[in-house]
Amino acid sequence: MAEKIAIIGDAPLATGFALAGVPDSFVVEKGKEFEDTLQKVISDPQYGIVIVNQSFMHDIDWRLKKRIGNMAHPVVIGVPSFSGESDDGEGISALIKRALGFDVSKK
Repeated sequence: MAEKIAIIGDAPLATGFALAGVPDSFVVEKGKEFEDTLQKVISDPQYGIVIVNQSFMHDIDWRLKKRIGNMAHPVVIGVPSFSGESDDGEGISALIKRALGFDVSKK
């Protein structure tokens, strides 16, 4: 069974990925609704990649941050907001390396 991609965030993020063909999008508000949805999705084994609004990650509970930081599956990727502003965070290459155990960009 192929693993799915989930999108969790604001309407522009979800709409953009829906237009790109990703059907599992959850439009949520920042805060408790985001946290609850994120916990539900990362606990579901059908998802291999979870894409979230990067700015939503700042205010989540420290225990959830620690859980996400320690798990290799699913990979949680924060993307910048619609404005294009990016926060400091772990790059996609580092996330993939953590999930797979090796650096796919090295030959």
